[in-house]
Amino acid sequence: MRKFISILFIAMLVFTGVSHAQESPRVVVEKYLAAVRSNDYDRAYSFISKTDTTIINWLELIQYVKKITPLKLTEIIDLAHNAVRQEIVSTSVGGNTALVKIHSSIPDMAETLRVTQNPEDIRSLLDRGGLSMKERFGECTLVVEDGDWKISRVKDISSDQAAEIATDFAELVLGKDEAKRISQKIDEFMKKRDKGV
Repeated sequence: MRKFISILFIAMLVFTGVSHAQESPRVVVEKYLAAVRSNDYDRAYSFISKTDTTIINWLELIQYVKKITPLKLTEIIDLAHNAVRQEIVSTSVGGNTALVKIHSSIPDMAETLRVTQNPEDIRSLLDRGGLSMKERFGECTLVVEDGDWKISRVKDISSDQAAEIATDFAELVLGKDEAKRISQKIDEFMKKRDKGV
């Protein structure tokens, strides 16, 4: 009987250890950022807390914009995402919350699009390291949810910001009339989403 109880106790310890095994906040953020850069939005969603709406709204808007815009603009958006370089600066954990600080180099697409709107030229600039870049610092807040770290907030990310950027890109690449049409469709999408339609 003692042997059985000992085996049961060890099995419980092993099971408990496995069930509490989780990826670190740093790894979760790295995987989330990699998913966004590679436009794998389904994977990106898997790292987001159920309590968040801001990041989910932002990801949904990016997906919607890519559905309604011409291929040329979609290619440029994808190139901009792929060009981003991010590095984790620090991670601090306190109980069931964590803060991950990030340093990003992002392409200055407004400047790039003044030079060329051709996706192949932009790709060539990217390959040669010739894209004008801007430095940004950001941070992700994470919480433990169902035993795993999930991102509950990304500082300075909003769907309004994404809508503005998409409209600016559209104007530079496609002209004012097309940008206005895209902006109206984005507004309709956001109103429907806010109403839960």
